[in-house]
Amino acid sequence: MGLIWAVAVLLWGFAEATLFFIVPDVLLNVAALRLGLRKALWLCPAAAAGAMLGGVLMWYWGARDIESARQAVLQVPAVGPDLLARVTHEITQGWAFHMARGPFTGAPYKLYAVEAGAAGINPFLFAAVSIPARLPRFLATTIATALMQRALTRWRIPVSPYVPLALAWIVNYAIYFYLRG
Repeated sequence: MGLIWAVAVLLWGFAEATLFFIVPDVLLNVAALRLGLRKALWLCPAAAAGAMLGGVLMWYWGARDIESARQAVLQVPAVGPDLLARVTHEITQGWAFHMARGPFTGAPYKLYAVEAGAAGINPFLFAAVSIPARLPRFLATTIATALMQRALTRWRIPVSPYVPLALAWIVNYAIYFYLRG
């Protein structure tokens, strides 16, 4: 069962780093509710590794044909020219810091990957920074969902076990769209 979950979150991390728009945190949060927090936390590095692999693919696309890569990522829901312009600027201004901050500010990793390729950032350095840049958000949302479930249980609020998941994602996307302006 653990291997299936690990492969699933790795593949989801890869897909979301490319052109899929639903973040792997959703599956990680389901894992926290079904398997428990400790097991779900062990899955977070698999999601980050998948994201890194997808990011390297996007890096190469950005390095080879930046215009088609930009056009493709601009087709992803909730990704607009404003985010692209912001990330393009951030890549020239301490890209590693901004890429790590991006998941908490509404800037998709896929944009950093494409722009890092276009900027000629070393792909091995980009890959090395990718996992620590992605992992904190995966850990944070997984922990938040598990804590929400524990609080509802402790307060003896009779709800479906998936209410914490729904609440976590309502909060997550409210923050995302607030940050998007």
